[in-house]
Amino acid sequence: MIRSFAILGGGSAYTPGLLAALIHHADRLHLAEVRLHDTHLEHLEIVARLGARMAEVAGAPFRVVAEPDLERTLTGIDAALNSTRPGGFECRRLDETLPLELGLPGQETVGPGGFLFALRSIPQALGVAAVMRRVAPYGFLLNYTNPTNLVTQALIDSGFPRVVGLCDQADGDLAALAWALGKKGEPVSFRCSGLNHATWYTDVRVGDHDVLPVPRDLPVPAWVNREHELRFELSAELARPHDGWWPNSYLPYYTHADRFVALSHREGPRTDAITARLPFYYRHFEEEGGKEVPILTHHRGNTDFGDLAVRGLEALGAERPSSIVLNVPNEGASPDFAGDTVVEVVTRLEAGGMERPRAPRLPRATLDLLRPLERYQRLTSEAVLAGGDLVKALAANPLVGTGATAVKLLTLARRAYGEWIPLLD
Repeated sequence: MIRSFAILGGGSAYTPGLLAALIHHADRLHLAEVRLHDTHLEHLEIVARLGARMAEVAGAPFRVVAEPDLERTLTGIDAALNSTRPGGFECRRLDETLPLELGLPGQETVGPGGFLFALRSIPQALGVAAVMRRVAPYGFLLNYTNPTNLVTQALIDSGFPRVVGLCDQADGDLAALAWALGKKGEPVSFRCSGLNHATWYTDVRVGDHDVLPVPRDLPVPAWVNREHELRFELSAELARPHDGWWPNSYLPYYTHADRFVALSHREGPRTDAITARLPFYYRHFEEEGGKEVPILTHHRGNTDFGDLAVRGLEALGAERPSSIVLNVPNEGASPDFAGDTVVEVVTRLEAGGMERPRAPRLPRATLDLLRPLERYQRLTSEAVLAGGDLVKALAANPLVGTGATAVKLLTLARRAYGEWIPLLD
């Protein structure tokens, strides 16, 4: 049973939405305490005050507290969510812009930007695991820090088994597909196989209907920005040669890299749009946290993140398994990957452990990309954990491809990131 839950990165503008989900579904959970930890103390205090008031007014059976000290946050914890961003938005902006100098897409999870994020987020996650080994040996870590497959792979390879990687991309991708098919809000079921942000979905049903293959004139969801619009358009294009399959919307970054480079030059980095909005969010959090009855109307992210965390916590405390898309060691779930590679598949999770139903075998043509991505994932974990070859790991990324390009990127990164990536020294 999960009684105590920690949110690392608890001062994030995402956290109020997550707390709202925990409060809304409190009757499905058994929480007594939610501890928020963050290194940005001002934001931590603002979010914790709002969350505590929201929980009190709603009559939730748990309290929300701020805890600036990591060890005290994790002591005796039943479950922790790692949603930190080492280097903050300053480094995220570099992740998005530095690769463009070499004509490569800039993105915080795929390609060289994701690799540079991993060089910050993996050491931070290993530090969390080391503290949990000491002060919460029976605690479970839900990793939401990106790139979640690389971070989760490194944690597993380091010998820390009580971890799964979370990503709500499957929910977002298939909700967009349901909207395009005129079935917004209807329940979606599916199977999937692959690596995080490089999965393929099959057996997709929306409501009572099988929906694959999709019609050729599929409309783009109306609410998305230009990047998501392009990802959806190219996803539909990628799906056409693979009847019965729909791709993760990040896969077009690998297949149509030039389109995303051009888009970045036109639109500017996504970080700028986010950071311009942050002051508004925190003013809203501070104002509502001071009211007798707070009303949360604005926060970063949509409901997918909070709902996924709720499902994970509920499953970890349940006697009966729940099916959730997770990043976990393969262990035979997919015949297309090594047994100890962290894959993204539908997993049956419960208090007593997890079961991996057999994942669908991927179309052979898709493995031309996924096999190199698997190698990249494993080499990155090895490079961080064992002081391996960073050039070799980065060159294995299909968007980089050569040692010469990797050397150029790492040289640029060494100057740009400085102390934020000690591994580059």
